[in-house]
Amino acid sequence: MRVSLLAVLSMAILLLVALFVMFFASRRSMEDDALHKAQQALDAANVNIDNILLSVEETAGNIYFMMAPHLNNPDSLAIYCRKMVESNRYVTGCSVALIPGFYEEDKGFFVYFHRVDSAGVTQIVRTDTFGDRPYYEQVWFTKPMSTFSAQWLNPLVGMETDVEPMTSFCMPITGADGKPQGVICADVSISLLSTIISETKPTQNSYCALLDRDGSFIVHPMGKNMMDASVIRKANASVQKVADAMLGGETGYLPFEIHGNSYFVFFKPFERAYMPNRSMERLSWSVGVAILKEDIFGDFYQLFNYVLIIAVGGLLFMFVCTWLVIYLKLRPLKMLTEKVVRIADGHYYEAIPDTKSKDEIGSLQRNFQRMQLSLALHSSELQQLTNTIQKHSEELRKTYKQARKGEKMRTVFMHNMTNQMLEPATTIDDDVVALRKVGGKKRTLVVKLAERIQKHGEIITKLLNNLLNQSEEEMRKEVEHD
Repeated sequence: MRVSLLAVLSMAILLLVALFVMFFASRRSMEDDALHKAQQALDAANVNIDNILLSVEETAGNIYFMMAPHLNNPDSLAIYCRKMVESNRYVTGCSVALIPGFYEEDKGFFVYFHRVDSAGVTQIVRTDTFGDRPYYEQVWFTKPMSTFSAQWLNPLVGMETDVEPMTSFCMPITGADGKPQGVICADVSISLLSTIISETKPTQNSYCALLDRDGSFIVHPMGKNMMDASVIRKANASVQKVADAMLGGETGYLPFEIHGNSYFVFFKPFERAYMPNRSMERLSWSVGVAILKEDIFGDFYQLFNYVLIIAVGGLLFMFVCTWLVIYLKLRPLKMLTEKVVRIADGHYYEAIPDTKSKDEIGSLQRNFQRMQLSLALHSSELQQLTNTIQKHSEELRKTYKQARKGEKMRTVFMHNMTNQMLEPATTIDDDVVALRKVGGKKRTLVVKLAERIQKHGEIITKLLNNLLNQSEEEMRKEVEHD
């Protein structure tokens, strides 16, 4: 189990290191890819908005060139003004105004056609007034006349009107003398423009916005008619930071929070494509695309979750496989360990199963079998030798007992004999003493014989005493030995 855990731990460390490297590499790659896609979305929004503006500019230019020869016919001017609204769906209103006194019989000329929704039906109606002030005092008329150039006006700048917020493209009308004689103005609804742009947003949870230099929305991210720049100023710090960067003409991206959602907003100054004879005045507008953070990194988070699940599952699977392989491989080794313990306890004939494995453990198992066989043979020989030695020892013990028994009988016999010889020797000695006391002529011979008998008797007595003492000593030793 410990080997399994160590193996899995080492593999887990390597896998985690690989996952972290892959995580950061993937994150960077996906960030670059997301930034690239967001930049493409930003460029697409810029192009989409510019295409709408260019469409309005081209329609206004075409109407102008068709209308220019008919400046002396007020009815024709009204027809072309209406045609401007009819021919371009982005144009919600068109006005044609001439300087006061252009017609001798009239102090001024102004005509305005615009779309009106009534009961779900869109109609184009004519109005001869626009705003609360005379048309020739309003900025959409005075500015093109003073600059003598076509231009886009920021929304609601100098326009006192009750119609919906709009941005306008104005062109001066040149008279026969080459001087400005009037203005043709095409109005584009902010809500309509915002709705069209919002329908082409790059992702489901993304928004596009176009701000003018004052912070007013030309394209509102929600497709609404919010024009007051103070609303941005009252937003949270992250939104204000984005707004300040966009109004400062910066290019880049920033994170911001709104309604509890995290976004990345990508922004840059609004750019218009160059076209011949197109008015290329600087608008100081800024376009931005806000994309939900989940839309940018959602695939990465999902991929990371999948990889994490696969990694954990792989580690568990590897742990189980490693444990199973090690268990199967070490089971013979465990069996051999148990058999060795049994053999060490003296069970030399403990059966070790055969194996067909050709690995190290299989080789070890076969070596154990040969060792067991060798031990069994040596044990058998040793047992036979032990039995022989025990048999010889038993025979020697019996022989020794018999020898001891014979020695004991000899000692007892000699002891008995010495005991029996002691009394006759003593009697001889007494008789010799008595002979020595005999008198007469034979006294000398008797004494001589008596002395010789006494001498030999003493020798016999001495030998018997020595034999008796030796017998007693051996008997004492036998008693102590027993």
